[in-house]
Amino acid sequence: MLGESMLATVSFLFSGGSVLLAESWLEWIVQPSSWKVILQVAGGLGFVIFVHELGHFLVAKACGVKCEKFYIGFDIGGLKLAKVQWGETEYGIGILPLGGYVKMLGQDDNPGAASHESERARASGDLPAEPTSNGEHDWDPRSYPAQTVPERMAIISAGVVMNVIFAVVMSTVAYHWGIRELTCAVSSVRPGAAAWREGMRTGDEIVGVGAINEPIFTDLQRAVTLGNAKEGVEFRVQRPSDGEIRTLTLYPDTDLGIPSIGVTSPYSTTIPASLPAESRDEMPGALAQANPPLEAGDTIVAVDGTSVGSYAEIVAALSAVPSAESVLTVTRASSGEEGASGVTELEVRVPPLARRVLGMAMTPGALRAVQKDSPAAAAGLEVGDVIVAVNGEPAGDPLSLEDRLVGQVGGSVTLTVHRGGDPEKASEVVVEPRPVTWVEEARWPSSPVAISTLGVAIDVVPVVAEVQPEGPAAAAGIQPGDRVVRAAFTSADEEADEGIEVSSENQNWPYVEALLQVVRVDTQLSLSIEGADGDVREVTLTPADASDRFLVERGLIFDPVYKIVKAGSWSAALARGSSRTLEELLGVYRFLQKVTQSEISPRLLGGPIAIAQQAGKSAEEGFGRFLLFLTMLSANLAVVNFLPIPVLDGGHMVFLAYELVTGRPPSEKVVIALSYMGLFLLLGLITFVFGLDLGFIPRR
Repeated sequence: MLGESMLATVSFLFSGGSVLLAESWLEWIVQPSSWKVILQVAGGLGFVIFVHELGHFLVAKACGVKCEKFYIGFDIGGLKLAKVQWGETEYGIGILPLGGYVKMLGQDDNPGAASHESERARASGDLPAEPTSNGEHDWDPRSYPAQTVPERMAIISAGVVMNVIFAVVMSTVAYHWGIRELTCAVSSVRPGAAAWREGMRTGDEIVGVGAINEPIFTDLQRAVTLGNAKEGVEFRVQRPSDGEIRTLTLYPDTDLGIPSIGVTSPYSTTIPASLPAESRDEMPGALAQANPPLEAGDTIVAVDGTSVGSYAEIVAALSAVPSAESVLTVTRASSGEEGASGVTELEVRVPPLARRVLGMAMTPGALRAVQKDSPAAAAGLEVGDVIVAVNGEPAGDPLSLEDRLVGQVGGSVTLTVHRGGDPEKASEVVVEPRPVTWVEEARWPSSPVAISTLGVAIDVVPVVAEVQPEGPAAAAGIQPGDRVVRAAFTSADEEADEGIEVSSENQNWPYVEALLQVVRVDTQLSLSIEGADGDVREVTLTPADASDRFLVERGLIFDPVYKIVKAGSWSAALARGSSRTLEELLGVYRFLQKVTQSEISPRLLGGPIAIAQQAGKSAEEGFGRFLLFLTMLSANLAVVNFLPIPVLDGGHMVFLAYELVTGRPPSEKVVIALSYMGLFLLLGLITFVFGLDLGFIPRR
């Protein structure tokens, strides 16, 4: 049978992103609001598989082959949801919704059933098992093996061809319909990452990626993920403050398991319309404490009397007075007495948001990166240096160093540095801290902490250097010299999560600290602590509010910035759709190539649950976006099924190519042996992606 096997459900996601665990997935499924999305997803995925199988079926019928079954899903053990007999073919829906197949007389992908199926295709039961003297089998004329090699090649390749045609059609319709795409403005930059090292910051707009002008965020992701890491990726970046366009060549980092430059997608100035009202009291900062309360859909137009038109301008205005109350001028949609709608402008007071602290200081590590054209670069600081003192005083907690240096802006500071981390190579360096009006939080795993006033990114050794008396750490019995090995968040009505590993190899403490600022207000932090004796103990800390450290963004959250990408005519939509399909096809090959070359982690593969999750998200974002998701999935299905793996379409084509060249089919024993190898490979891959989907195998 020509089937997808379960490899048809393997896809790749550029986000590598979060996958729902079984409990939350089931909770989402039972919600009535999710049923429409579920139906859309099931229909879309089923249609992609149907199109592939229809290609096999139609060409097989055109060649006169007897098709005994046409199934969407697999009828494992004869179990099926529905079936109907129409003529000589049984059409049905199998119980296992992980692919589909067309069963033809004389052809079976199951190595154990291949010999039996071959005998069924004989014209009569007394024919010899080996070919006759002229080298031909006496097959039933309507069987698959009885067809010529070119005909069988056409049957095998028809599924892939149909998937490509389907992808072009779907993407063409999507671009004619219009697609909401993220723009390429930068909301924040990962400390120490490729973009950070070149000086990119909040508010910068990427106006070109390689040969693409006016790119969307997907273009950026694709160029970084699938580009040539050794040659780098060319970006053209415009900073609104001066309008100058700079050309930068960035060399993506791979420490997150996938090539990345460390920028996040753009934020607008509007509070999300989908913000649940009941969650406000659980969130830190402005959404819970603003007076009067901010509402979903509010747009900020001024901060303390200064007009703002972008997220970057909001951050810049708030950074001027992080410790004082700010007044936001917002516009809000309103309704009149007779249903007339309008816009109301009002002032909202937002208190400062103290940073949550644990009452302990960690040990500073070496500089992981020095930013181009920064004060640190001008002073000659280098990667590997360790800052041990500031103006003669111990450097202290690297996580609070930035707050301490802000007061030195406009002057100079003297840093005592161990060159290359060697105490015998101590030297003093004079640096002039710069004013900072942008955001550089460690919101990614394995991130260093940014000292933005200097332009350095510092690793944090997860060894406690100091414990403040009467603070949360002291109350939990933490002592200097203790090492943090794992951190997990928990709240009153939720169990602790799996936790985040913290070690010298996994520099995750700044990431834990950043997460602590955005989780629910009743959240506690559970730490696994290794003492000086090597024993590991569990402690739970209730974070406290710092008296002298504040968050610039104050807990505000915003909608992303989108633009509508829409073709002006059907011919333009076809051109865009064809180009998008080609990009998707080549993208799969490049992705697989990078996986085999260890440039991308195989843990980014997604199985059925991951695919359904992404499909559901796409369906919620609009019809055009969902069609583009189906384009991607159809391209995946085409490429994956044409890989030269026995039991897949590509494996069949290899055998047929051998027969076309040599004039005889490969040995049945060889075919069966290779088919078993291919089957075991697929089963191993299926097990792996299911393990990733269900959380049994960690994605990092």
